[in-house]
Amino acid sequence: MIPERYRRKLPPYWYENKVAEYHFEGAAAAIDTFKAQREDVQTQMSPLSATWGLDIWDWIYFGIKQSGSIEERRKNILRKHWARLPFTLPVLRAMGQAVGKLEKVTEDFPNKEIVFEFSDSQPVNLLDLSKDFDRIRPIHVNRSKAVVNSRGEDILVSAAARFFEVDYMLCGTFYPEDDLEGRIFREAVAVAESARTHTVDYPLTNTFYSVPE
Repeated sequence: MIPERYRRKLPPYWYENKVAEYHFEGAAAAIDTFKAQREDVQTQMSPLSATWGLDIWDWIYFGIKQSGSIEERRKNILRKHWARLPFTLPVLRAMGQAVGKLEKVTEDFPNKEIVFEFSDSQPVNLLDLSKDFDRIRPIHVNRSKAVVNSRGEDILVSAAARFFEVDYMLCGTFYPEDDLEGRIFREAVAVAESARTHTVDYPLTNTFYSVPE
């Protein structure tokens, strides 16, 4: 009997056809390979799912191939893409779906706000959402608001952060190391006088000396 996936497109009298069974069995590997290739090409049509197709998206929006990871390149492409699109609900939904598990997008008319509602089933990157939203926000919209619908579980909100470690010395503290570069400390400086004396014989004015010249 031919496989189930082929029966939907064949009349019932083909189900017990041995020749058709051998044919589909032999062609199964080629059919599966073609299906996988077709699905792979389809995923490259969107920056959200593209992998090797990001080179083409880079050329479209930047003219050169970006450096960095796939996720970083994808975010930059999406920002360029959304900046050219109109301020519509489908675009806002795409923005929300890129940063978390989006449930819905609504507009708060009295407050002139766009409200993004997310599920707490996965992290929400609010920093990226705020940056992307501000790039296309029209003047009549004040701001965006993000709401995470919690169902009794912890909410994890992720955002990029940078920190630097700086080692500094305490003023007025003495450091006995030989290398004192960059150190601040107090030290007393002793000052001593140094003098020399000499005797000088010189004649008195208006005095006659009988010493021959």
